[in-house]
Amino acid sequence: MVKILFLIVFVSLSYGITSLELAKNIVNSSNKRTQLELLFTNQNYQDSKGNLDIEKISNMLKANSLLNLILPAPETLRLNFKAQTDFILFFEIINNALNNAGYVYFIPTDLVLRDGNIDYTIQVESQYILDPGVFYRLLKENSVYINNIKKVGLNDYEYDLNFDEARLKINANVNLNTTTFLEKPLQDYIILLKGATLLKIDANDTDEWFPKILFLDKNLNLIKSIKSQVKNNHFSEFIPDGSMYAIISDVYSLDNIKRGLKIYLKK
Repeated sequence: MVKILFLIVFVSLSYGITSLELAKNIVNSSNKRTQLELLFTNQNYQDSKGNLDIEKISNMLKANSLLNLILPAPETLRLNFKAQTDFILFFEIINNALNNAGYVYFIPTDLVLRDGNIDYTIQVESQYILDPGVFYRLLKENSVYINNIKKVGLNDYEYDLNFDEARLKINANVNLNTTTFLEKPLQDYIILLKGATLLKIDANDTDEWFPKILFLDKNLNLIKSIKSQVKNNHFSEFIPDGSMYAIISDVYSLDNIKRGLKIYLKK
């Protein structure tokens, strides 16, 4: 069960750490500090945006046997994510990145919310620890960056995330006044509404679709949420004023629309 707590005080983390500090936080072993210092002291691992290039740092750690991400057998892993951003945007980007990293089935265990601050924890049974470099690359697709990663237990990691420049990555192109078929989704469909006034969606008659539609404005704020508890394979809705994006999914599982959707945007 997810525990939702609203805290009076949310502790901010300090930013601007060096590559060496990040490497030490990821490895968290006093026996390896000398080797880490030799590899990372005065080394500048930054991407084009000036953020730490965690993919390069992770690859360097793995190449020097300082980071082992494969366990002898499946174990319970704990991952914690902290960010200051919109609730809808956070979960859309985090869940998609985790799915693409190979974590399709995981259990949310804690969720703390206050004034845009999010503290989210999941558990997953896996033989493979989340590769910081892969996760960095997946988040970067939505202009989300990692400020810090801390190994705080044997299989326990905390991620401090920066959503300041976050944007949704459009993964389905739908033209106006033309029916577009979208194939089986691997994640939620994200489309540009292009000034349309009406959204019509048809699921395959052999599927059972329970529509979940989110309309977002240009700043990725939620305008309207539709979640149907009733099967509706033929959906139609006027688009709220100011909407720029729609996230299209199923209330229960994307398997309910495994044969894809037909989408029509009316100007």
